[in-house]
Amino acid sequence: LEDNEFCVYYQPMFVTMTGQLKSAEALIRWIKPDGTFISPAQFIPTAERSDLIMDIDWYVTESVCKTLEKQNTMPQFPISVNFSRRHIREKNFTENLVSIVDKYELPHPLLEVEITESAMVGEEDKLYDWIVSIRNAGFSVAIDDFGSGLSSLQFVKDIPADVLKIDKSLLSHNCEDEKERIVLESIFNFAHRLNMKTVAEGVETKEQLAFLRSCECYKIQGYLFARP
Repeated sequence: LEDNEFCVYYQPMFVTMTGQLKSAEALIRWIKPDGTFISPAQFIPTAERSDLIMDIDWYVTESVCKTLEKQNTMPQFPISVNFSRRHIREKNFTENLVSIVDKYELPHPLLEVEITESAMVGEEDKLYDWIVSIRNAGFSVAIDDFGSGLSSLQFVKDIPADVLKIDKSLLSHNCEDEKERIVLESIFNFAHRLNMKTVAEGVETKEQLAFLRSCECYKIQGYLFARP
């Protein structure tokens, strides 16, 4: 972090029905000066065990704002940033977020806060107020990796998030297994009735795309359209 060896990659998100580029997710990568690539799977779990992960998240946020600032002469696409569960209990989180985005004179809707479904477990007492504070400041909030853990529809119902991101594990049978299709259809119906936008992650095949279109999934991201 001190040597500025982290860089941010962006994985585009596309409108499911039209294939139009709509937004992107920021993903951190560690590339050493000699070109050695270190996967986030190797260093993020270590960083998560301390407050260092918070420094990394804010580094990504700043990098995203710099990217968006450079785009001010062309159409700017919203970018989502992943935040660790540790931020839920961080004092002045929303104020810090506003301060960084305002420094670059960016509209708040250009940045979306993503927090994983699993990160929310055990934080219920703080989570609702945390999300409301973020949304009141003009940012949107996405629940990431939905379906990767012990998903609770009751829990999602009580969380005032804007977006539900469906984990790629729910597409593992290529949307051709009957039970998988039923589960996915139920999740999309549930989300739509709660007025939540939906994003499918890890879309890699035309079969998955066709099924997601039939479910009126709003956006998709995955190797079928673009790598980070």
